[in-house]
Amino acid sequence: MTITGPETIERAAGQPVVLPTWRQLQVLSGVARGYKNVEIAGHLHVARPTVQRHVDRLGKSLGTGERAQMVAIGYERGWLARLSPEPREWVVLTGRSQDVLRLIADGKSNEQIADELYLSVNTVKSHVRRILNVLQARHRAHAVALAYQHGHLRRRPGPAPGRHGPGVAAGARGGRGPGGTPEPGGPTTPGLQHQHQRGRVL
Repeated sequence: MTITGPETIERAAGQPVVLPTWRQLQVLSGVARGYKNVEIAGHLHVARPTVQRHVDRLGKSLGTGERAQMVAIGYERGWLARLSPEPREWVVLTGRSQDVLRLIADGKSNEQIADELYLSVNTVKSHVRRILNVLQARHRAHAVALAYQHGHLRRRPGPAPGRHGPGVAAGARGGRGPGGTPEPGGPTTPGLQHQHQRGRVL
């Protein structure tokens, strides 16, 4: 099936499934690597507003404006399955941190997380800061990607949502950047070797 736009769908068990464009997957891979729009634009040789338009169109098709949730959907649907894990020291997250992380992946704001977990907003912010710090994440979407890569978040059980769009492996360019970068011509092979180390508790 030719993927021509975010409105392209495929029927799976009677349900429509959104399939992103190849460029949208490249942009989503850049977000999952922790890059900002200007960095993704530089790697893909496009204008920064073009990157934002791809994010906006993908978010509209997925029903979310939160990049963290877009990344989570990318992993849940297998679109980012070929994105090589970034090397990180293994950590054990507390139950509360896992709760906060899962809600971040669901696209919840700090205020919404506080309401759902019966915490103060300041307590949620403290959890988020610790999660970002211990995972060495640049932002919430990057933290979600790292969590899927290293098993802190796992794909939820249920039927596969039909045939997935192509996975994107975003490789390193010149050994720079936090693990990899989306290439304009398609997926590339990451240049990093990844090893798990002994863990510590967050």
